[in-house]
Amino acid sequence: MTLCFLDFSSDHPANDRLQRHASRIRRSLTVLAMAGVVTTAALSMPQAFGQDSGAPVVETDAPAGTDTKPSTETKPAATDAGQSELDEAIIKRIDAETEDQLESVAALLESSLTKGLDEENAAFAKQMLGSVLLQRAQGMAQTIVQANGRRREDVREETIRVLNQAVEADPKLVEAFLLIARLNLLPGGDRKQITAATTSAIALLEDDPKEKSAALMLRALTQDSEDKRMQDLNAAIEADGENMEARQARALAKLEENDVEGAMVDLEGILAKDPTNQAVAGLAVQKLVQLERLDEAMKLITNMLASNPNEGMYRMRAVLHRANNDSDLALADLNKAIAMAPKDPMTLMQRSALALDRDDVKSAKADYAAALEIEPRIEGADEGIELRLQIAIAEKRMPDAINDAQLLCDKAPDNVFRRLRLASLYSIDNRPRKAIDILSGILRDDPKNVAVLRTRGDALLSVGDHAAAIDDYEKAIASIGNLDVSVADEQDKIEASGIYNNLSWVLSTSTNDSVRNGKRAIELAEKSAELTDYQEAHILSTLAAGYAEAGDFENARLWSEKAVALAAEEEDQTNSQLEQLKEELESYKADKPWREKQETEENNVPILSPEELIDT
Repeated sequence: MTLCFLDFSSDHPANDRLQRHASRIRRSLTVLAMAGVVTTAALSMPQAFGQDSGAPVVETDAPAGTDTKPSTETKPAATDAGQSELDEAIIKRIDAETEDQLESVAALLESSLTKGLDEENAAFAKQMLGSVLLQRAQGMAQTIVQANGRRREDVREETIRVLNQAVEADPKLVEAFLLIARLNLLPGGDRKQITAATTSAIALLEDDPKEKSAALMLRALTQDSEDKRMQDLNAAIEADGENMEARQARALAKLEENDVEGAMVDLEGILAKDPTNQAVAGLAVQKLVQLERLDEAMKLITNMLASNPNEGMYRMRAVLHRANNDSDLALADLNKAIAMAPKDPMTLMQRSALALDRDDVKSAKADYAAALEIEPRIEGADEGIELRLQIAIAEKRMPDAINDAQLLCDKAPDNVFRRLRLASLYSIDNRPRKAIDILSGILRDDPKNVAVLRTRGDALLSVGDHAAAIDDYEKAIASIGNLDVSVADEQDKIEASGIYNNLSWVLSTSTNDSVRNGKRAIELAEKSAELTDYQEAHILSTLAAGYAEAGDFENARLWSEKAVALAAEEEDQTNSQLEQLKEELESYKADKPWREKQETEENNVPILSPEELIDT
């Protein structure tokens, strides 16, 4: 055996094989160094890289004296012209952290692939390129939150472009697909890209059920079809039964489909796992209330309170008790909430509103004042203004109520409910013409609004403009259409009954001969009475007036007597109302129809603003 020194600058055929072997060693050491198994110093060993350190020694079995000169045999053209760039990229990759450093490594890898590598090295370079581009994109993604306006969108788009290059280099780079999907969830994102990216990720995650479940959940968010969305949610939960986010989404999706029973199974599972999850409970309760499934909502909250009593859930259950008209239970829950969090202004506000329901104005004012002391900003918040308005109404301080109602309208000029309420307050304060101005403005934008037509009709009636009032009532009835009593909800019945009654009354009792119509009045009064099961005294009075106008005084007296008897039994009837009903009956006994012309005297007392009321 002799020792032969090989010169790497020579053209010996073994040189090529040794260079390739050295390249593989370099890659192995790089991987080990990155994993912390060896130090980066190992990468500088000359022997590992085939560098001249006095010429490496290679052992050979050739006998002494054997000719060891390189063969002159021609070999095919090399396919590793990009090897030097790959080698340089491997070394630079170790310490590359900044975007510029990573971009430099990526450029070297792309150059090596362009120049050419053998199959093994090309696969390695592509995988490494994907990893580098992913790391670069992750760094860019972290800067998105600091960017503003158009710059934020530009950074997002550039990050997605880099990620697309990453998955082109390494189609198995699941982290890149998931990041593409998440970035497209931001404003301006592309739902189709989310679907495509998550679909690719899902296919790569067969061996990682938790990550697969998360990817399915992400794809479910972008599905246009409810069926496909539910399929993804079901698959996400099947892959990972502990994915509470997917269970929550499925529960809410089932609630949207009115599958309350199915939703409750998921919700109970979520809350059993995390009884403190008020966000889920809040969304679920809100949806259940919308579906008028108060019992299920109550059960959900009660189960949460049994395992984890907290003020938020007591507040929420108090809302449900209030919706069920059970003010005692609502008050008990609010008292518990305040005992747990005595400085919570919102709970105090809620209890103040409940006190108004219970006609306890003194307690309502005390809780409002306590909330205001804890959080002075409540005074200018919508909730604070609303509560103050309701207290003013309860105390019959109409100018103060009108001022607060105007404040709320100024905050939301397009809010029809707020404008309608302001008009109603003007009517209550004997300012019908101001009410008519507001209502006319609403009707210019929404000419078929039943509630507004009815309210303006009432206001026109109060100023003696019977013809205009009748026109508004008829338009309101046309907007209602043919109301099917068997399927109409209670609110629709109340609204329709009121309009039928008011129109019937003016058609029967107007002092304007040209507008009265007994036949039409009876027809409308019958509808109103039917909608209220013939149990409202003032509506039976209207029916009597219709018969009197038609000349049928026998039926007029019959229904008038029933109205008087019913009113006498009703505790909320004032003496003046009962007295008028008796006067109507006396008129019919004398075979005289009833005539009435309401004409409210306009209240012209100026309404002072809060600033004008300050004593200077």
